[in-house]
Amino acid sequence: MTARFDDLFTLNRQATVARLVSGAAHEVNNALQVISGSAELLMTSKELPEPVREGLERIAAHSGRAAAAMTGVTVLSRPATEARTPVDLRDVATRAASLTRYSLARAGLSVSVEPGDEPLPIEANAPQLLLAVVNLIANAEQALDGRRSGRIIIAIVRDGAFARLAVSDDGPGLSAQMATQAFDAFVTTKPRPDSVGLGLPVARAIAETHAGSLSMEPAGTGATFVLRIPLA
Repeated sequence: MTARFDDLFTLNRQATVARLVSGAAHEVNNALQVISGSAELLMTSKELPEPVREGLERIAAHSGRAAAAMTGVTVLSRPATEARTPVDLRDVATRAASLTRYSLARAGLSVSVEPGDEPLPIEANAPQLLLAVVNLIANAEQALDGRRSGRIIIAIVRDGAFARLAVSDDGPGLSAQMATQAFDAFVTTKPRPDSVGLGLPVARAIAETHAGSLSMEPAGTGATFVLRIPLA
């Protein structure tokens, strides 16, 4: 009974936090839209000094980026469902990068997306898939912990009947022993408060529920984790 109560309590707390995050993100997004719209309206004046116009352009651009990140937070905080909708895997990667770019930059790291040249339509649960990609980015970030110039690259291409998303970092890589345990729950190489060793197992479980896979592939330097999802 105690374990069941604890599980219900945890689920209730997670649902409450999700609602609060979603509501806060909605309010912040509305404010950002007003800021961006006001800046764009002011830019229509023909009598603005050039430095002022440049400042307004920066305000509009960064407000737009922040609004996009807030939209991603709203999606990520929605309760998990089994609903599948048409999604372009490139859009999922772009949104995941947007969500994590600020925290990575604070750590001196960068993330970039190489989206390829063609749409990669899949049928997916968008919040779940977004969580999987965010987890892969977080895993790469932890591998780069302590480095002030690390890079994370997300490359998306067609791979036969699959859409292939690879997250690579230029960190120290994994030892042979850690490579065999990478997808085991609660196994982590970084004893940090935010590293509990569930990111990769959860990402793999999400991939498998989409009839796909998550694997680690050999890399010259660092580590590369590859997500494959069947094309629609």
